[in-house]
Amino acid sequence: MADANTLLLAWDGSAPAERAFEFAIEQARTRNLALHVVNVIELPEVYGGIGPSEIDQGELDRQRAALAGVCARAQAAGVSCTSELRVGVAIDLIIAALKGSKAIGLVMGRSDKGRVMRWLVGSVSRGLIEQVAVPVTLVP
Repeated sequence: MADANTLLLAWDGSAPAERAFEFAIEQARTRNLALHVVNVIELPEVYGGIGPSEIDQGELDRQRAALAGVCARAQAAGVSCTSELRVGVAIDLIIAALKGSKAIGLVMGRSDKGRVMRWLVGSVSRGLIEQVAVPVTLVP
């Protein structure tokens, strides 16, 4: 898992996550940090307790392959990279990944949702900013 020389990247394959990846790579290179990438297959809270065995195996394989590709790109850029795939409620699992590590910060892409959608469904970014004890960088 991550340590004090690591930057944690919350990555979901979206365009904002790709921009966050590019930012994280630059930060990791500049500051001589490793990168730990966490991807969460989001499940609504009402499905608590569902694990990877209840998710379509093809989807899990696609997500694992995508994570391997992300780390390969990081390593090609000279950045050490590890990754993990989790299933559940994104905010809870990202917080758990941060608490289980000594990462010095979290980088993630900012959602393209408008204000009304963020107000209606909540915001993972806002929740993380309010709950974690490390700097959070939101990349537009």
